[in-house]
Amino acid sequence: MFAKIQPVQASLFPAATATTLLVSNVSVNPGASATYAWALCADEALSPALSQGTINLTGDAYSQWGTDDDYLYTYTAQQLGLTIVEIVPDAPPAPPAPEPEPEPVVEEPAPVVEG
Repeated sequence: MFAKIQPVQASLFPAATATTLLVSNVSVNPGASATYAWALCADEALSPALSQGTINLTGDAYSQWGTDDDYLYTYTAQQLGLTIVEIVPDAPPAPPAPEPEPEPVVEEPAPVVEG
């Protein structure tokens, strides 16, 4: 999952423009807080990071997170002064490859023995 954002100048590489926000490495202290990394990237390839940091989610912000990871993106954008254009979910897993069909067994007729 990642978020497309309105373009912004990146702090690590000021000549570069970031258009993608990535949230990763979420570490949770259950019932109390969470810490996670964020990165701004130039495109959907998600590397290299043009700007990055961490956010500590505590108190009401932690309580509002629940199980909706979209919240991490909207909260991060709010903290960084970014505008999200679209949150892009992870692609669904590819279906398993079909099992190859077994090759038919062709039995040869037994040779005729004359005698």
